[in-house]
Amino acid sequence: MKELIHKLLKNRIMKKLSLTFLLLLPGILLLGGCSKNEKDTADSAKGPFVYCMDQAETKVVEAKYTPEAKNKEGLIREYLEALSVEPEDITLKRAIPDGVYVEKALLSDSGLSLYFNSAYNNLTGVTEVLARACIIKTLCQIDGVDDVAFYVEGQPLNGPNGNPIGFKNADDFIDDSNAEDVTVTVYFANEKGNKLVASDLKVSYDGNMQPIEKSIIKALIKGPIEANMKKCIPDGTQLLKVTTKDGICYVDFNENFLNKVSGVKPEVVLYSVVNSLDELSTINKVQFTINGSKKKTFQEDIPFDGLFERNLDLLSGDK
Repeated sequence: MKELIHKLLKNRIMKKLSLTFLLLLPGILLLGGCSKNEKDTADSAKGPFVYCMDQAETKVVEAKYTPEAKNKEGLIREYLEALSVEPEDITLKRAIPDGVYVEKALLSDSGLSLYFNSAYNNLTGVTEVLARACIIKTLCQIDGVDDVAFYVEGQPLNGPNGNPIGFKNADDFIDDSNAEDVTVTVYFANEKGNKLVASDLKVSYDGNMQPIEKSIIKALIKGPIEANMKKCIPDGTQLLKVTTKDGICYVDFNENFLNKVSGVKPEVVLYSVVNSLDELSTINKVQFTINGSKKKTFQEDIPFDGLFERNLDLLSGDK
């Protein structure tokens, strides 16, 4: 495996990326000499870009980038390096985090196949979809790279249904008609109403739709479909606003959220929201407001005006 040295990207610290490139064309080993990338010479207003995630990990964002490489091998290498470096814009996050790298890249008539190390499996749910979208949209700017497939430890990357995802292109991440099902974990009450039970929820997500936090809370308001689980959120509760900043998710409900739920302990109601949101990698704490204002207590005098963290003691372990 060749040791590649990251180029200085706008005065950022140099990093190493292990990568082996084999660009294959009908039985020919291609290591250079390709024609100049026509897409990279297009109107600057249309690119090229390195695609990043916003800090809340809710959407894909373009970051203007001008590559120096002139052939396919060099462009693939350079774009992967750029995807591994934190953007200068502090509101953005890189697509490829520390510990994740491409071991091998194969370009054939079928498309570009990227072979990641095992650390890629640490990317899950919405984070994984967004990271994959950023990588594919970035690489598909290269003339001759129309489709990209992901492999982890030599095996095809599978979707939530357990089937290989296969080759994808930039258009697969544009509109809701091409949205993917992302599995997230939410928590409802058990039958006794004294513990939380995990439930896997599939959410259609394309990287540019409503915040995933909103989808999670809407699912909690709707309630479970499993027979051994109970709805925690009081009837008539409406989500007025949800935003995430610096690891804190701010959730604003209407006054119905303060109502008691028959057969469900108040702390189970609260932590169904907190634990569900805390499943997202971008959230560490949750703060509640009612109609835009903090309330001192919740139901049975539970302090309600502070920050809430995940409560593992309420998990039943049943599913």
